[in-house]
Amino acid sequence: MKEFRQNAIEREKDQRLVELQSLFEMGQVLNSSLNLNSVLNNLLLTPMGRMMISRGLVLVGNDTNAFEVAVVKGLPRSLIGKKIFIDHELSEAKSLRDLDEHENIYLTFFQDLDIEILLPIISDNKTVGVMGLGRKLGQVDYTHAEIDYLNSLTTIASSAIQNAIMYQRMELVNRQLDKKIQELNTLFEIGKELNATLQKERIVNLLIYAIMGELVTSRCFVFLKEQSGMNLYAARGLHTNEPQLQPFMGRGFLKSLAKVDQPFLVEEAELSRNLQILPKENLKVVVPMQIQEKTKGVLVIGERITKQAYKTDEIDFLTTLCNLAMISIENARLFEETLEKQRIEEELNFARDIQQRLLPRECPKTEKIEIQGLNIPSRQVGGDYFDCIQLDENHIAVAIADVSGKGVPASLLMSSLQAGMRNLVTANGDIPSMVGKINNFIHANTSFDKFITFFYAEIDLVENTISYVNAGHNPPYLIHADGSWRLLEAGGLILGMMPDMPYENETVPMKKNDLILMYTDGVTEAKSTSDEDYDEERLEKILKKSYVSSVNELIDEIVADLRAFTKGAPQSDDITMMAVRFLQ
Repeated sequence: MKEFRQNAIEREKDQRLVELQSLFEMGQVLNSSLNLNSVLNNLLLTPMGRMMISRGLVLVGNDTNAFEVAVVKGLPRSLIGKKIFIDHELSEAKSLRDLDEHENIYLTFFQDLDIEILLPIISDNKTVGVMGLGRKLGQVDYTHAEIDYLNSLTTIASSAIQNAIMYQRMELVNRQLDKKIQELNTLFEIGKELNATLQKERIVNLLIYAIMGELVTSRCFVFLKEQSGMNLYAARGLHTNEPQLQPFMGRGFLKSLAKVDQPFLVEEAELSRNLQILPKENLKVVVPMQIQEKTKGVLVIGERITKQAYKTDEIDFLTTLCNLAMISIENARLFEETLEKQRIEEELNFARDIQQRLLPRECPKTEKIEIQGLNIPSRQVGGDYFDCIQLDENHIAVAIADVSGKGVPASLLMSSLQAGMRNLVTANGDIPSMVGKINNFIHANTSFDKFITFFYAEIDLVENTISYVNAGHNPPYLIHADGSWRLLEAGGLILGMMPDMPYENETVPMKKNDLILMYTDGVTEAKSTSDEDYDEERLEKILKKSYVSSVNELIDEIVADLRAFTKGAPQSDDITMMAVRFLQ
């Protein structure tokens, strides 16, 4: 009996030594690899082979109490990736038969798989995994020694599993960093291409081809917001025939698309009725193209050729790329506008130069009168006009006019007026009849909203008189040598308003030092920085003070007062004046 007991002790010692040797060797094997699958496979196969276990699995945990099936043996591989939540912390190996009722949240899962025992894998007092083993062949229960061995095995394996998990996470982070670096390089390269051109069409093509190449996308649409609203600008991946494009041109669809301010996956979004066309056309992602958080365009892409789903980081990549492209498109638009403004400015400068050439460079000079005219053009081409014409030895015609409106149309109408007047004026002619003919000519050749205020006078140097017609123009001032003054108002309706209008003329005798000042409303309507008009009252103050000055000095004083009043405020109208003084 004693000898039998001694032999049993020796056998147990030998078994313990074998187990220790096995655990030591297993520890070396487990810690020799940082591949999580390799570690888990070795962990599972060792007890299954040693104890003749038919089935088993290992689950790896995360920070949310979720445990995911990582490896299986003797069970369907479809279980891999399945997650269960284990709220109760396992501290030691347990048979499913010993689990309490509150632990039955996950009990059914293991029972359905014929798992007999669960062993926690604990590292730093935290359960990092769970190993489940089925019954041994022959339906023999696990002995206490086998449970101790399994606990020792999971304890040895825990650090290797934890290291492998950390290594796996580091690899994942590194892969993500590599992908981000690749995306940044891609964005940098595409950004250089986008910034290298100021052609909107080329920018959009670069964007589309970059996306289709980077994400292997089957279809790509770019919508851009223009003055008329959101419109389809470019489409790739389908034939550009009308029937295929028609769904993307509907007013309701485009209006709803213009309101998109965040990127979204079509299959995850709650779509309005107008956007239901997106899933119907198998489109997957919608990304707004923004500048300063304002949607200026929208990118819509279809599914991948590989059928893979789009990931969150890819949506971020698309958002950044679209915003870069939108900045380039906006720069291209601004560049086009600048070129157009330069072209218009050149044309206006040319028109302004022509207009200035139509004005007299100098007026006739005699011993009996002095005449001076001035035109200060505004930033635009205008319709102001003045003229002085030597009709014959004893007669001089003066005229001043203001065409309604601004720009090239007004300057063209002014040119027509000048040509018509110069063809009709004659010495000792019928002034009202001439003005009536000009009125009919203007009326017949312009629209109803175009008209001209016009003042025309003929100076008789022998009789010392002035005969004039005022067709709705600002009445010129007649200031006598004694300082008294009146307005020259006789005439009729503005030119171009109605045909066959009668005009009256008045002949006024002139004396030595009498002065006539003609002007356009660009003088009295000149604006100060506070948007106040210069008005007639300020003009009359200058006349009362400076009416004895020469015509040159008088005009210079009015201009100086105007500049002091406006203080550099931009003016929208020409400033035109003409002064006549009788010297004898």
